[in-house]
Amino acid sequence: MPPIARAFALLVLAVLTTCGPPPPSADELYRQDQIRQGKVAPPGGVAAGCEPTAIARLPIEVRGQLLTVPVSINGREIRLIVDSGAERTSISETAAGRLHLPRDMSRIRSSTGLGGTIVSADAVVSNFTLGNVRLPPIERVAVGKFGFDNDAVPLADGLLGADILLAFDLDIDVPGKALTIYRVRRCLNNQPPWQEPFVAIDGVTQKKDRLLIPFQLDGMRGQAILDTGASATTIGVQMANRVGLTEEKMALDRKIVQRGAGSGTMTSHLHWFRELRVGPATIQGLMLSVLPTDAGVGDALIGRDFLEGRRVWLSFPTKQVFVSKLAHEMRNQP
Repeated sequence: MPPIARAFALLVLAVLTTCGPPPPSADELYRQDQIRQGKVAPPGGVAAGCEPTAIARLPIEVRGQLLTVPVSINGREIRLIVDSGAERTSISETAAGRLHLPRDMSRIRSSTGLGGTIVSADAVVSNFTLGNVRLPPIERVAVGKFGFDNDAVPLADGLLGADILLAFDLDIDVPGKALTIYRVRRCLNNQPPWQEPFVAIDGVTQKKDRLLIPFQLDGMRGQAILDTGASATTIGVQMANRVGLTEEKMALDRKIVQRGAGSGTMTSHLHWFRELRVGPATIQGLMLSVLPTDAGVGDALIGRDFLEGRRVWLSFPTKQVFVSKLAHEMRNQP
């Protein structure tokens, strides 16, 4: 190549090299890696793997102020209470007998609740199905005696507990009477796929298999178990003491008998409190039951009464809770 032509070619190459896109910076390489992992959404889009994916939808039937859904064990349908406050999924002695489930006498377990201590052998199951989702790891379920099983027509056959629920993201639509199970999304800026206005509850923590949400009772802060299986919000005795409720004051309150898992009962007091705050909800002048213990309760159980009229998104793996706003909460917002 003649010297002039060679010089012109080198000049063109230099210009092309200079005008091309610069190499990506370290920050840009990191961002691209985050997009590939689905942790950050690409510009104008949703991060890969972060689209909400529904697995099953179960109809909710409210029985005795409790949320029940149909499940299938060994091909036969039973109804379980959706109970995020229960560590294990359990069925009643009556249901275990009706389903002819064999018992594993090598798995003798004890648990303590409002109804006392239960000692029982697990039942062996070969097929546990939620909607159209079969759960192959479920080989045993706890068996217990429940207060609701003493009625001529039981409210439910047991509890759908956190050992199963924590494997999914959950959309509990109380007004729409549906429980939708979603694949877990471990992504930034997760939000529920709703049209309703909602708010995130900040400060959610986890203790064992239970989600704890912050609340305030008469100005005193606490951490409550979000318990979809509790018919009403209940306060532990130490939390009551922190807001100034003494034994002398409780002696003036009306007593009620509460029951839960187990055949026994527990006596609690009904007391008027000035204000309860949970997430977007502020409830003034309300009566709550105060238990004589903190065992299984902690500071409080936030129950079915808080869920009334709401849609709730629970994610155990990501410690996220979203709740829809009620009409009066939207009117009162700043």
